[in-house]
Amino acid sequence: MMNRLSLLLLTFITFACSSDFDEEWKRIPYESVHFNKLVVVGLSHDLETRKFYEEEAVSELEKAGFHAIEGLNIFPQQVTELDHNQDSISTLIVENGVDAVLVIKILHENDDEYMMPEDYSKFKKMYFRRRSFHTYNANYYERPDKYFMIATLYNLKEKHEENEETVIWRASSVILNPAENLEFKKEFIDNTVEHITEQHLIE
Repeated sequence: MMNRLSLLLLTFITFACSSDFDEEWKRIPYESVHFNKLVVVGLSHDLETRKFYEEEAVSELEKAGFHAIEGLNIFPQQVTELDHNQDSISTLIVENGVDAVLVIKILHENDDEYMMPEDYSKFKKMYFRRRSFHTYNANYYERPDKYFMIATLYNLKEKHEENEETVIWRASSVILNPAENLEFKKEFIDNTVEHITEQHLIE
């Protein structure tokens, strides 16, 4: 298995020309797919933050001519708070005919999940693999914690079985002090929507 340094180096070499993100990964080969029900899910323990992620992305998608649904309309906040609700998430995906999910979240640098995927994984597994983290309070003598803002696009159109290859695109950028950096969050989300639409990752 590729170690962390090698994977980072490979990712940097592959996507050094990307101007919108610090890191980017796309399944190759990949052909554009028309999704009937694209849902944007913001992952955050703070409900207002989650609403902002979802509302901003859905608004930008609609401006680009794509129909999308805010995740809160399908996945209530209380359902996404506990790992043992994974089966409930899978049930909601099937019952609501969800065939694509765009997940937006922030992770601390010590969390391995910000890495570009070495392989693909099930949506519900990726959805819940998150850890709590603390907001950094600026101090002149301390190095600020580094966080990554991440967008991941999942294709659930074919099947929903375990180990289905669902991740088709992921991008991340470094964000410092995310609790107060609303402008960066908005820019990242807007760049994400512009990228997945202009690159025909969705149709």
